[in-house]
Amino acid sequence: MSGKGPRGERRKRRERVEGHAFMDVVREAFVRWMALEKWREIEDLRDAAGLEWPRALAEAGSFLSRGRYAPLWVARWKEHVEGVAPDAGAAFGAIERAVAEALRDEEAARKAAADRALEEDPEFKGFVDASMERLIRATREAETT
Repeated sequence: MSGKGPRGERRKRRERVEGHAFMDVVREAFVRWMALEKWREIEDLRDAAGLEWPRALAEAGSFLSRGRYAPLWVARWKEHVEGVAPDAGAAFGAIERAVAEALRDEEAARKAAADRALEEDPEFKGFVDASMERLIRATREAETT
């Protein structure tokens, strides 16, 4: 690819503004969503299964949906979450840190193994699709009111 437009003139290259690209925002939202899902899982384990806080944290620390990258997630979970006090703010902050770091670890491992990008992961794609659908629906509703 020569980098030239249809008339032979050079196309301007779009510079990526760090921290403002769509996929950066999507990753942040994905981290928040996964952290909330883990928080709900802990609450369900405590309410439905009657597990005490430490046991619920340990049980919620499995990441089967992450496939072969699950060990990276488990390691970050143990590092940041297991042993945290049952204070909602501190616990959720620890969960969010663990998820964010695990996601970075997974992306690095995917790149090193020449595996498909995170954007091709079914869980990530499902999150993006559902989020976009909600955005489109909200936009349409706002236009009709």
